[in-house]
Amino acid sequence: MLAAMRSMELVPFKQKHIREIHSWIKTEADMIQWAGSAFVWPLTQKQFREHLKAARLEHPSLYPFSLEKRGKIVGYCEISDHRRRYNSAMLSRVIISARYRQKGLGKFMVKQALQYAFSDLGLNRLGLGVFDSNETAIRCYTKAGFVLEGTLRQVVKVGNSYWNYHLMSVLRKEWKC
Repeated sequence: MLAAMRSMELVPFKQKHIREIHSWIKTEADMIQWAGSAFVWPLTQKQFREHLKAARLEHPSLYPFSLEKRGKIVGYCEISDHRRRYNSAMLSRVIISARYRQKGLGKFMVKQALQYAFSDLGLNRLGLGVFDSNETAIRCYTKAGFVLEGTLRQVVKVGNSYWNYHLMSVLRKEWKC
């Protein structure tokens, strides 16, 4: 496993990879699980490009990343909602290509994002939201050091069901580099 991680690198996201990420989102439920209310179904590449404009501002609120394996994109995540005044942000839109799931890459990517958040951005807090049905992601986030803060009950309707949303975070003093 360690050798596989050596070939992985978290790098700034390149717009040329939008099509690849877009191809991973097959259903409205996939999109909501990945992006919450950030996009409208059907997800388009144009929506994604518009979303990424926040990364090109003079004081960006968005830092999108690709997880690359030998130059091929296998994952994506963002540090978003960067609030400089409060030294806080959110980890969001975390996804690993279906082909590469269950190999520890999500935990690796999240830990790299934590490193960037606390070391490069100087954050005090990195939060995230995850739907309670996404047990794999919850385990990943917990292993990376995130702590459950609370649950918003039945916050989103998907099809005929309602989804609960967990809030989790890591504080700088809790982070293990």
